[in-house]
Amino acid sequence: MSDPHDDGRILHPVIMPVPPAIRELSGREKILALRRHARTALARSAALSGLTLGALRQGERGQPLPSQGVYWSLSHTTGQVAAVAAPHPVGIDIERITAFTAALKERVACSREWELSTVDELLFCRYWTAKEAVLKAIGVGLGGLSRCAITEIIDEGQLRLAYGPETWIVSHCLKAEQHLAAITVAAGRVQWHLL
Repeated sequence: MSDPHDDGRILHPVIMPVPPAIRELSGREKILALRRHARTALARSAALSGLTLGALRQGERGQPLPSQGVYWSLSHTTGQVAAVAAPHPVGIDIERITAFTAALKERVACSREWELSTVDELLFCRYWTAKEAVLKAIGVGLGGLSRCAITEIIDEGQLRLAYGPETWIVSHCLKAEQHLAAITVAAGRVQWHLL
């Protein structure tokens, strides 16, 4: 089966640690510093991919708009930032692997999805990051969470998801056993850069 999102290019997502000076900030100042740091990772991803970024703009719902035909996605958590530039719609997410509540588990996936494997903190994080990456690629945000479904656990590093009639492959990367990143990608077409 061919993937409609694969144009033959290898994606080059970049994950970078957050420096202590940014981690020590708080509130809006910290969020803005994390975004700037994530944009540094994005510039590296674009350079590694041979893509040129112009001005980075966002739509009405905050979704990234293509820049000179280049699609882009950013994510940040307290300790890491992740970014990717691509010639097609793409989404990336990174989260710290932590405990979850029963209520959050119910919100993230239905019982049919949870029955695909033994539920633990890593599986929860895989589902959450995969869905967020797909929703970012589509440009709908978390409002589309209930329409995004895990349909298959391909292997330890990839999931297949559906959003309406579209099928998406998501690849995962574990960093330092504490953070998990996910990117929408055609099977086997990703090269992670962990800085």
